[in-house]
Amino acid sequence: MQHFVLIFIIYGLTRSNTAVSGLILSFTIPAVLFSLISGVHVDRWDKRKILFFTNIIRGILILLFLVPGLHVGFMYTLTFLIALATQFFLPASSAIIPLLIPRKLIMSANSILYLGVYGTIFMGYILAGPLLILLGKTYTILILASLFFISTFFILFIKPKSYLDSKQVPNLSFFKEFREIFPFIKKTRKVLRALVVLTIAQAIIFMFAVLGPGYMSTILNVAVENLSLILVAPAALGMVFGAFILGGIGKKLEFRMLSAIGFVLSGIIFILFPIGGKVTLYLPIIIALSVVVGFAISLIFIPGHAALQTETTERLRGRIYGLLNALTGAVSFLPVVLAGGLADLFGVGTVVTGVGILMLIISVFFFVFA
Repeated sequence: MQHFVLIFIIYGLTRSNTAVSGLILSFTIPAVLFSLISGVHVDRWDKRKILFFTNIIRGILILLFLVPGLHVGFMYTLTFLIALATQFFLPASSAIIPLLIPRKLIMSANSILYLGVYGTIFMGYILAGPLLILLGKTYTILILASLFFISTFFILFIKPKSYLDSKQVPNLSFFKEFREIFPFIKKTRKVLRALVVLTIAQAIIFMFAVLGPGYMSTILNVAVENLSLILVAPAALGMVFGAFILGGIGKKLEFRMLSAIGFVLSGIIFILFPIGGKVTLYLPIIIALSVVVGFAISLIFIPGHAALQTETTERLRGRIYGLLNALTGAVSFLPVVLAGGLADLFGVGTVVTGVGILMLIISVFFFVFA
């Protein structure tokens, strides 16, 4: 909800895809610069305390968007700081899951988790545009801050069981601790594959976030605030459905096959998106395509995270997720910049089609080589 509210605000001020690229980069640059550092410290620190304090910090920072006459550059700065706190939140929230349930239930637990995550994403993305329209920027920002503080309260009820004794943790320098993960990744093929798949998928999602407002206004010819209702909420609904399906059958299917199918479906839909805008009854078609994209994304993300959690130990898990966030930010940087610029030069439809073709090429690689 926060992401799309800020995207709407920036696009409303500038009417520029490139300006939206700047906002997305404000989210992603901290991942490149700080994820490796945060991953090491997540393995050192109490994960519940990390979750608690990062939510408080993010709630306070989002309130600063209420400052009157806020310059776009300052919005980028606040977004950067929120993303910086998130770089500690994300690896801690993922690394804590195996401390709550047995290893054999990891896939089912992730499916249940993402039912909740995607369900609330569904609600948040539906509400993002309408809240801005009905309540305005001030009350929408207040609601966002309140959600961070409510989440902070519920973190108090998490009771992880750590299987690490402090005596088991070697006292190493930061660089030595970080380098420990590379021999592990090299010999654990599933972890390497999961890192690659999740990085590529997240980069493509960031690209589409850049292109979304322009797609709404130039191809569908509707207000950009409807992005959450027409594209994102249906996609979240598809993710919920995918999480439900994977909770039952996900353990029986190979991660490599699931991710390849996810990329194939997503690629086909991305190619169809620009065509859908030319069909007379295009909105129902676009909504249906968005549901399928969400389902395809769940085939990539849920098994990918389950693989990382089951194949890594508690002592390394935070660093693995820190590396994932760093890779995501680094790989996303150039595509995000190019997506906005190319969309302004050649049109959103052309770039969306190109992204779809790229996803099909990636799926062929995973089917044949990975």
